[in-house]
Amino acid sequence: MPEMKYICVNGEFRRSSEPFLFPGNRAFRYGDSLCENIHVYATEPQFLEHHYSRLICGMNLLVMDIPAWFTQDYLHGLIVQLLNRNRIFGGGRIRLTVYREAGDNLVPESNHISFILESQTLPDDFYVLNDRGFAIDLCQEYRLHTSPFSGIKTTGSLINVMTGLFCGKNHLDDAILLNESGRISGTGHSNIFLINGSSVFTPGLNQGCTAGVMRRVIIELSGDSGFRVNEQSSLTPAVLEDADEVFLTNALTGIRWAGAYRQRRYYKKTAQLLTRALNEKAFGKKGLR
Repeated sequence: MPEMKYICVNGEFRRSSEPFLFPGNRAFRYGDSLCENIHVYATEPQFLEHHYSRLICGMNLLVMDIPAWFTQDYLHGLIVQLLNRNRIFGGGRIRLTVYREAGDNLVPESNHISFILESQTLPDDFYVLNDRGFAIDLCQEYRLHTSPFSGIKTTGSLINVMTGLFCGKNHLDDAILLNESGRISGTGHSNIFLINGSSVFTPGLNQGCTAGVMRRVIIELSGDSGFRVNEQSSLTPAVLEDADEVFLTNALTGIRWAGAYRQRRYYKKTAQLLTRALNEKAFGKKGLR
């Protein structure tokens, strides 16, 4: 994997080895920040318009200033430059972090923003469905809570970190998280979809799940593929026993199918179909090789 030699800070490119994070940084001190993980291929970001739209919604919700120059086209240009500088020409990941500028007090002194772009190679150029189905289970130790902030993607990922540790301890690939009402919200890494016959179900945004970019894309592709889609589902864990398929989605990996939930085993036919549709939508014929 090539070394990440450069990062982009507020539009300026600098060596990644140069220190720039100070103790007063509000992302570090208070988690006062948002982030987007963006899949890229051949220096082109996938679904950037959806990432940008979610980012702007989050910035508005957190009362961050949005400068006139902070446009989708501006970010696109910086992403392309960064990928070229780091010589990432295949599959890769861009992480965009936006944070309120430094201030020692809990209440910010201003709402001006700073941002960082980082890049990293990925093992695959396109979205590749996992060969072995994921082993999943419920994580009852932590709960996601519904709030106006549930849908935005912040850097505060403590529950996700702890869920990852829970998975390692219990030999799982991912774990399902419930909200305060005991309804399925998502997993430690992803949004979740369940297939029953010709119907697709995914928890509604009012269930505490992140408004995932890939969730949005898969809902659209499912409808285009002839499925009945319920994107406002309120699901109890009992539905996991009746589902024909369960799969997980996020912007970097696309679709990950679950093979086993406790004693239940699942198929992957729909996951295969939608992965093909996803690659065609994102990459055209190149993604169908």
